[in-house]
Amino acid sequence: MTPRRTLIDGDAGDAPGVARRVGAVIRRIIGVPDYDAYVAHVRERHPGVEPMTEREFQRERLSARYSQPGNRCC
Repeated sequence: MTPRRTLIDGDAGDAPGVARRVGAVIRRIIGVPDYDAYVAHVRERHPGVEPMTEREFQRERLSARYSQPGNRCC
């Protein structure tokens, strides 16, 4: 059985890949939506559906985040 690689297992030549993964984790933690992941999901899971533009995606995510009372701390 091959051991599972973690974020820090990469070699020094994979610094850009590690930086991308660290950035993705930080964006998820602070709640920044990931447009590229959304587009990949739509293309893989919903082949007949045209993905939203990046601007539409950002608007939709902000609306979803702030439209529900009680979803914010302030």
